[in-house]
Amino acid sequence: MAFTLRQAIRTDLPGIWSVRYAVTENTPTPGRISDEEVIEAIEQTGRGWVVEQQGGIVAFAIGNVQTGNIWALFVHPNAQGLGHGGRLHDEMLAWLRSVKLPLLWLTTGVTTRACGFYERKGWRKVGEPEGGEFRYEMNLEPEAAER
Repeated sequence: MAFTLRQAIRTDLPGIWSVRYAVTENTPTPGRISDEEVIEAIEQTGRGWVVEQQGGIVAFAIGNVQTGNIWALFVHPNAQGLGHGGRLHDEMLAWLRSVKLPLLWLTTGVTTRACGFYERKGWRKVGEPEGGEFRYEMNLEPEAAER
């Protein structure tokens, strides 16, 4: 099935919200994050990417270039297992490496399948769970990767 991975733009918000509210793990409270916050995240403090398939958005990711936070990476349940999460992850990390961030971080629920995904991608779990979430970090400094 053909897909397109591209940079997210503000008109993608309906598709981004559709994916975000469809996930069954790490579910958000509606209204907790505003459209304005997402627009700021993809236009000012970072960048976002979407995967389109058959005319609709089926996955998205957002990374914050100011803090190194992976703000979001979600795949619609109907599109899981097709490699979209890995493609988004790799695209986002390539961009964050290009802007020379030394350290990336994210949090995810302790019982989510995302834990295994991030560990397979080389993320390191740091510390004990806080508020029901693990913190993961990835050091992007070349000398750290060589140790």
